[in-house]
Amino acid sequence: MLTVHIKLYGSLPGRVPGYDPEKGVTLELDPGARISDLAARLGIGADEEAVIAMAGRVARRDDPVENGASLRIFPVAHGG
Repeated sequence: MLTVHIKLYGSLPGRVPGYDPEKGVTLELDPGARISDLAARLGIGADEEAVIAMAGRVARRDDPVENGASLRIFPVAHGG
């Protein structure tokens, strides 16, 4: 299993029951999981815009999830 620590921002924390904004959440994923798998697990659909940062860079949805990684996930804001 892969273990990752996630911090959610904006409107995203409301999607994870019991999410603690101070601590974030730790999840276990199957080996070989991709960023798209993590997003789906958090209820972030493929058609939704979100910025997912892993290891200090913006990750693509087809990037593999790194074991022990800390990820930050932000919704994309639109408007003018």
